[in-house]
Amino acid sequence: MPESPDPELVRRLEESAERLFRFCLHLTGGHRADAEDLAQETLVSGFRALPGFLRRAQLTTYLYTIATHAWRRRVKRQDSDILPLHEADSPTCDPTLAHLHRLRLYEAMDTLPFPLREAFVLVKVQQLTHREAAEVLGVPTGTVQSRVHEAIRHLRKALSEDVLK
Repeated sequence: MPESPDPELVRRLEESAERLFRFCLHLTGGHRADAEDLAQETLVSGFRALPGFLRRAQLTTYLYTIATHAWRRRVKRQDSDILPLHEADSPTCDPTLAHLHRLRLYEAMDTLPFPLREAFVLVKVQQLTHREAAEVLGVPTGTVQSRVHEAIRHLRKALSEDVLK
């Protein structure tokens, strides 16, 4: 008979659902139905694997890892290497101007290779530490730092060129 998960972990898993969904929205390019499917798949997988969760990482890092791997499998099946990001909602004084800035940013992000975008979203959007993002992506911390730095450099260049047009 399988070992039952710790009730405290189950509670924390349920509490992480909204944050996980927002992460999935970023991965799926704002496609709500795909994000819901991915989040649900992640939560089910995470729940099933809870008895083996060793608590070496935060639960959200654990869930992001599951979601990232599931999304990569989907992307490989679709034979696509670049995914659009969801436009995050943020309150500003001028919604029209903020919308235009976000559109320019996301257009620039669309040009990032997927490994750079993946690291950028985890660190700058989801606000994971470089170490946590490295755990999610299964790469060394220095690789995440390099990818985030390269993504920022690329985005600055793309956005400054856009302003000069």
